Amino acid sequence: MTNNLTSQETRSCHARGEAISKNGRPIIRFEELPRDVLYTIVSKLPPKEFARTSILSSEWRCMWSACPRLTFDGVAVCKCDRAELHQHTEKFIHEVNAVLQKHHGMVVETLEVRIDFVDSLLVHHLNDWVAFAMSSRTKNLTLDLKPKKFWEYNDRYVFPFKLLDNGSISRLQHMQLSFVSLKPPSRFRGFPNLRKLHIQSLHVSNKDLEHVLSHCCNLVWLRIDRCDLNDELTVDGSLSHLLYLHVECCKLTKIKFHAVSLATFQYEGAFVPIDLSHSSKLQNAYIQLNEAVFQHVLTSLLVGLPNVQNLTLRIHWQHLEKQWLWDNPRKFSHLRHLQLFMFSHPKDVDKVLYSVSFLRATPFIEKLEVHFTGFHLWLANVGPRRQDFGHCKYNYLKNMCITGFKAARGQVEFLLHVVENAPALENVTINTNQQASKERWPYGGSGPPFEEAKRIAITSLSVALPQNVKFCVI
Repeated sequence: MTNNLTSQETRSCHARGEAISKNGRPIIRFEELPRDVLYTIVSKLPPKEFARTSILSSEWRCMWSACPRLTFDGVAVCKCDRAELHQHTEKFIHEVNAVLQKHHGMVVETLEVRIDFVDSLLVHHLNDWVAFAMSSRTKNLTLDLKPKKFWEYNDRYVFPFKLLDNGSISRLQHMQLSFVSLKPPSRFRGFPNLRKLHIQSLHVSNKDLEHVLSHCCNLVWLRIDRCDLNDELTVDGSLSHLLYLHVECCKLTKIKFHAVSLATFQYEGAFVPIDLSHSSKLQNAYIQLNEAVFQHVLTSLLVGLPNVQNLTLRIHWQHLEKQWLWDNPRKFSHLRHLQLFMFSHPKDVDKVLYSVSFLRATPFIEKLEVHFTGFHLWLANVGPRRQDFGHCKYNYLKNMCITGFKAARGQVEFLLHVVENAPALENVTINTNQQASKERWPYGGSGPPFEEAKRIAITSLSVALPQNVKFCVI
């Protein structure tokens, strides 16, 4: 049956004069693909490489001018350094207008404009380019207008909501807005089909931002950075499709989202309350704080991220208090992997063991990583003993990795506490190398006492560890 069908197909192809491969199938040449398929393929190339395809044939020469993706980068278009870009604003405008004129009446799937907004001359043309995008049925729009020294400029480009009609609003799927002012009209009902949004260095009030975001009901990916609200970032409207949320370097007083499907959350900035208590499917959270008290952060995260499964916490200027947090009934009942970056200041060397408070809130943890930094920890024989903390079982913990181990009493007691209370432990790795914590030895001489730290680690844990546990000291 197969041979007969192949034979019929071969005879048919011969009759049409098509080339046949050895296996009897017709050979389809790249240029014979439908034009819309070709556009989709070549539009994935960088703009310069795409333009070079015009030398292949007259057919390709027409194709590159009908590209469904148009990217205008000021540095590339004007062939200048970023620092000199403001001197070439008129040239950039002329080049963009010339290309858009050739694409008038065509469908342009993606339009990206990257130019420093330092000249009011751009306002009128930016409005025209947004209008072009709307009339060209654009799905992906980027306006990256942030100057290199953006903090020196106050004026932002005011996004022209008046140029958007219901059709163009519904077509937008991906949008990036940088160095823009958002002032949506009260009747604005959001971008119903927007799936990805990146906003950067915006002038916008918390009410206007909440108004826009709460009406983006199909949003899947959201990043907000360097937007100084000086207020709460709160979205009470349900973002049921949101999977990824990243907030970075924003001046805020609180973060609160109602995102039941959220899988990944990343935050970098000042310590503020975070409320993602509705995010029952939260898999990964990366929290990087400028300065905070370790125990205060723990208490806040227990309230705001109760469902997180994998948590990474880094505090650049960390403070430890002498408290065990005995009476906190809250637990990370879903947490399986905890990664802590512990920077110890000289005044906190005697408080290292108090970080065990975090473990007390993780009864189902399976993997623990703790990365210590701070050269004052080396062989510091100060601080409490693990007996002061009491027992707390980690029945599911299988893997523990400690880097930046300097044989401080607090580190040794921390290790012994975990080992003595983790009956399912399978692997323990201790790294004494300062490269693991990216710090320099300030005292000269022969350098840090690595061998002494290794000896203490081996001596302390060899007795406490069961024989079936794999133990490695680096």
